[in-house]
Amino acid sequence: MTAPNPTARDLIVVGGGGSGLAAAVSAAETGARVTVLEAGELLRGSTAMSVGSIAAAGTPDQRRLGIEDRADDHFRDYQTLSGPLAAAEDPRLVRLLVDHVADTVAWLRRMGVEFFGPVGEPPHSAPRLLTVLPGSRSYIYHLRRRARQLGVEVLLGHRMTELIVEDGRVVGVRASHDGVAGEFRARHGVILASGDFSASQELKRAWISERVAGFEPVNRHAQGDAQRLVLEHGGEVLNAAVFDVPSIRLAPPAGEGLYGLLQRLPPRRWLTGPMLWAMRHLPSRIIRTLLMGFVTTYLSPREALFEHGAILVDLHGSLRSSAEENINLSVAGLGAEGGYVIGDERLRKQFSGDPDYVATAPGVARAYMPDFQRGRKDVYTSSDTIEGLAKRLGIRDGALSAAVESANRAAAEAGRPPIGAGPYFALGPVRGYLLQTNGGLRISDRLEVVDRTGTPIPGLYAVGNAGQGGLALFGHGHHLGWAFTSGRLAGRIALGAPLPGPHRSSRRR
Repeated sequence: MTAPNPTARDLIVVGGGGSGLAAAVSAAETGARVTVLEAGELLRGSTAMSVGSIAAAGTPDQRRLGIEDRADDHFRDYQTLSGPLAAAEDPRLVRLLVDHVADTVAWLRRMGVEFFGPVGEPPHSAPRLLTVLPGSRSYIYHLRRRARQLGVEVLLGHRMTELIVEDGRVVGVRASHDGVAGEFRARHGVILASGDFSASQELKRAWISERVAGFEPVNRHAQGDAQRLVLEHGGEVLNAAVFDVPSIRLAPPAGEGLYGLLQRLPPRRWLTGPMLWAMRHLPSRIIRTLLMGFVTTYLSPREALFEHGAILVDLHGSLRSSAEENINLSVAGLGAEGGYVIGDERLRKQFSGDPDYVATAPGVARAYMPDFQRGRKDVYTSSDTIEGLAKRLGIRDGALSAAVESANRAAAEAGRPPIGAGPYFALGPVRGYLLQTNGGLRISDRLEVVDRTGTPIPGLYAVGNAGQGGLALFGHGHHLGWAFTSGRLAGRIALGAPLPGPHRSSRRR
């Protein structure tokens, strides 16, 4: 592979997810020549597989509803969410997030991204959660479109293999494409936006545990390349052992029919504008089915289903849930095959309306059993008998009945509700995915990668999960907020361009 003229580049961005594209677009808006190296065969990253919410204080959305909210309030709520990790976080990075995220939302909006909200979610002291319409793929669509307008070069299938360091400064990277090595240099250095290490069995085994090493990642390209290579140059990975509890997710909708069509529509204003109007003005029951078509791939059935008597079986009908283990870990332990959530008529009725819902997309809609019965027949199966349900699921005779009997014996001993009278339902396949590991490179408040003494490594920056810098980012809306904000700021910092100040309503007072 022959690389384009290395002197033509101002900046190399490694990673084509949300943080990488934000960095590339931000840099290109100053007139810089930028190349993005993405390991996958399409631009997506973990961003396009997320629910899509961003938490921001001081937004026009809040002011429209008369909500007074400041970055200081967001800072305090963020620390509450961080819990024990708050004491170890760099408060300067938290301030970078909460002070600039409202401007990041405005920046994304100028590209065509639309949001619904704000909505509240404890322990946030004010409604500040914004959810992208019609789904998280909108971020990548609009960032890629803007990058194309600005002349950003995007090279797919290019995985970084080495940092190029000369006279102590990072001046580029080496990357492999179809097994052929290439060299990419840039005058102003490199921004690492290659994500976490949730897809690397080696790093998960070394830094977390053998069991977690076997969990399926939501993003198979999150191999920890940035973390691995920077360690070789004296860098440091913070919170390497911290990871989000795996998320139970339903199998994605089929590519045909209404849901397949909805997923293929471009998320332009002619689509998102009417959706936003409908969400603000129409009863939720009218729009829920439509919205579920966009977000259902990323819905996570609640643990409450199991607390009220549902059981988990694998694809062969064997019981895999128990009172001793978190159900998310049990599902993750099933690997790529996954399993089924089994319940009775009592559960179906209970989870057919408030306050008991099956799943939710924060700020968008709640999904109940009738939603799956009507709109997701690919993941909802029912029968009057357990054996009839087993037959429809392709489970051998007797296996599912044995699992229900075993579960009911354990429920009786523990005083929990058993599987009772039919009809019976199965939700699934469900799979447990490791959404992200929290181990990110130690960085400065200028998003520079630093060594173990705290000294910046010249020419090297990190953003998003790769540059998490010890941040917990717990709670909905913080991972994406950090991805886009850190990318937007790093794209200018790396070039020596002036930083935009925080929005007036978001500044500390």
